[in-house]
Parts: sequence; structure tokens; C-alpha cells
Amino acid sequence: MDSRERVYRAVEFGGPDRVPLSYNLSPGFRQKYPVETKDLLALFPSDFAATGFVEFEGYTKQVGLPESDAWGVTWLRLNDDFMGEAVGHPLADWSALDGYRLPDPLAVGDWSGVPAALARDDGRRYVLVDGDTLFQRLFYLRGFENLMVDIHLEAPEFLHLRDLVVDYILRRLARWLEYPVDGVRFRDDWGSQEALLIHPKKWRRLFKPAYARLFAAVQSAGKHVWFHSDGNILPIVPDLLELGARVLNPQNAVCGLENLGAFAGRVCFQGEVDRQAVMPLATPEEAAAYARGVVAALGTPAGGVVGHTFVGPDVPPATVAAIWEAFRGCTY
Repeated sequence: MDSRERVYRAVEFGGPDRVPLSYNLSPGFRQKYPVETKDLLALFPSDFAATGFVEFEGYTKQVGLPESDAWGVTWLRLNDDFMGEAVGHPLADWSALDGYRLPDPLAVGDWSGVPAALARDDGRRYVLVDGDTLFQRLFYLRGFENLMVDIHLEAPEFLHLRDLVVDYILRRLARWLEYPVDGVRFRDDWGSQEALLIHPKKWRRLFKPAYARLFAAVQSAGKHVWFHSDGNILPIVPDLLELGARVLNPQNAVCGLENLGAFAGRVCFQGEVDRQAVMPLATPEEAAAYARGVVAALGTPAGGVVGHTFVGPDVPPATVAAIWEAFRGCTY
């Protein structure tokens, strides 16, 4: 069974031979542990293909030096560990909206490496591409506090900008769907540590129809919809499933494995190990046990879990190896 079939079987509950493995290593981890990074990648190959696409994502060229992206948002990065913070918002004042033009989605990022990267993999691994972000893009453009007021007031300018961003993402999706992709991953951090950032009824009225358009474009092409969100998003999990999300990547420790386990068998989970306490603080043995617990809580005998980790520079390489070995050793 090759990696692509393994992921398909996990997502569609078709009985994979083991839990597929996915991961993201932060730039800070790679810089801190260059030798260990090389060894880990050699020992634990991902079941997912590299797409060859490169885009600015808040990782400015230099720490402490502000840099603008294609949208006109200014970013500032304070260290090498993680992406920077949006500190300049081109639409902080709605008076700028009339003269604002969104970037061309086909000109944002470097697409030149995509054909060669996908051809090099030769269809043996699952191709998961980035479907972009809606909610986060809006507060990058407006500023977080401004956007929260917009949502409360349901300002017409906000609704117009929301639809413009959705149209942008749909054009970007059309480009991606020209390639042999298997799934599209949308990402928006909708939760705080305790609850959804806005009332669920407001989310359903203002954002659910937008996601319905995005998900439908992926589904009509016969591809899997993936959705990532940090924070407590339990109130909208049923809505995401109703819209057709096939894979969810929630923050397990915040939502609660026992709560997410209620949806086991209805959706596949990109089930990650807790980044706040377990990965940086637990022993390798404890972290491995947690990874196996994720599979036990969220999986079924037929599949339903993709083992995932986002690795920051505060995580020891031995812990990373223990987690990946634990995931890779799990069968359904």
C-alpha cells in the first residue's frame, strides 16, 4: 500500500494498513536542530507530497524588519520561531475600500515549482494543497478589533469584503484544481481557549454560507475538503460536517479528546499531539502514549485518523521521533 492509498483509506474509512503521518516543522525548529531535522525526515517520510508552491506567509526576510505582503498587509517578526504579526492593515479605515484592489490570485506566490514537484512524486503520495484563509485574511486586512466590530454590526462593507475574499479563493482553487490534487485544506483559527470567538449563530449567518461556496468547489471536483482551526470550535463541528468537511484538524487538547471522540466515524481527524503542554514538556514516552491515545479516541477499526504534529523549536527532537514512531506504529 503506497502513501496515497493509505491516506485515502484513512479519510474514507477504507481500512489502511496503518495511521498515515503528516507534519510541519517550524523554521525555528529547523534552525535550532539542522542535523536532527535531516535525520528525522529521512527516518520518517511523510505520506504527503511536497507541492513545490512557495508563498509569503508572515515569515519576513529579517527579524525586526517590517515587510508587506501582496495584499498590502505589513508584517513584523520578533524571532525565528514562528510567523510574524500583522501590524499594518490596508483597510483599517473603510474609506480605503473603494480604491483597494485585491491581488491577482494567480500571481501571488511562486507556482513555477509545482509541475516538477508533483511529477517527481509520481502519484505515490497524497497531494494536499492550501485552500487559504477567510476569517484570518479579513482581520489581516482590517485589524482584529475592527473586524470584531464589523461582525457585530454586520457592516455592509464587511460583507462586501468577505465576498471579495471568497471570490479570490475560488479563483485560486480553480488554478489548484488544474493539477492532480487529492485534497484542499482550508484554515481559520476560530476558537479561543474556552469558546468560539463569535456566537455560533453569528458564525452560521455570516460565515457558513461562505464556506459552503468554498467547500462546494472542492467537492464538485471530487476532492477531499480538509479544515484546520485552533481553539475550541466544538459548537461548529456539526456545521463543518454538514458542509462536507472530510478531515478536521482541531486543537485536540482544547476541544477535549473525549468531546471530539463523539464524532469518530463521521469524519477523519488530522489528530495532532498537544503543542502547549505535551510536546514541549512531556518525556518522549509520555508524548508517544498521548499520540496513541489520540488514535484510540478519534479512530475506528476502519480508519479515521491521520497522525499530525506541528513542531516548534521548544520540542526536543527525541520527543518528535517518539511521537512519529508511535503514530506510524498504530494500526486500526
